[in-house]
Amino acid sequence: MLISKYNSQLVKRLSDDEILAGIKKRDNRVLQYVYKNSFNPVKQLILNNAGSENDAEDIFQEALIIIFRKLKENSGLDLSASFGTYIYSISRLLWLKHLREIRKIEIDPLNRDMEERIEFEEPSPVQDKDLRMAIYQRTLSIIPEDCQKILRLTAQDISSREIARQLGFRSEGYVRKRRHFCKEYLVGKIKEDADYRAMFEE
Repeated sequence: MLISKYNSQLVKRLSDDEILAGIKKRDNRVLQYVYKNSFNPVKQLILNNAGSENDAEDIFQEALIIIFRKLKENSGLDLSASFGTYIYSISRLLWLKHLREIRKIEIDPLNRDMEERIEFEEPSPVQDKDLRMAIYQRTLSIIPEDCQKILRLTAQDISSREIARQLGFRSEGYVRKRRHFCKEYLVGKIKEDADYRAMFEE
C-alpha cells in the first residue's frame, strides 16, 4: 500500500468510518489524508527513540497494511479511540518490536565523508571491528546495484522522495518498498557469510 504526497485540495475532514472505508478501498485521497493528519506523531515518536524519518515512513506503511488486512478479514473495526490514536498505537508497538529485535551496528564509513549505519540482527556482540567491517563491505558489494545505492543514500538520511529523483524510480513508495527488501536481503547475505557464522560458534 503506497501513499502519495498529500494533495492540499483534499480539505474535507473525514470521520473515522470514512477513513476506514477509504483504506479498505485503497482510496488514494483517503490515504493522503491519513498521511497528512496521522504521520507526524508517529515520525516524532520514532525520531525520539533512535529512529530516522525513513524508519518512520516504513513503520507507518506497515501499520497501514496491518489495518488494511484487518479490514479485509473483518467486516469492520470497532475503534475504542480515534483513528489517529489507533494507528499511533500500532506504530508504537511495531517500533518497540523493531527495537527489541534489531540492534544497530555502526560500520566504519565506506566513504570518509560520511558515516554509514546498517541494521541487522546480532545474536551476540561482535568484538572484531575490522572483521565486522570487512563482512559488511564485501556483502554490500554483492547485492543488487540498486540496493547498494538505496542503502548508501539512506545511510546519509536522504529522503525517499530525493532517492526516487536521483535514481529515477517512479515513486517514493517504490523506494520504501525496495529499501525494505534490500535491508532484508543484506541481512540474509550477512548471516550466510562464513566469517559471520564463525564468530558465534563455540
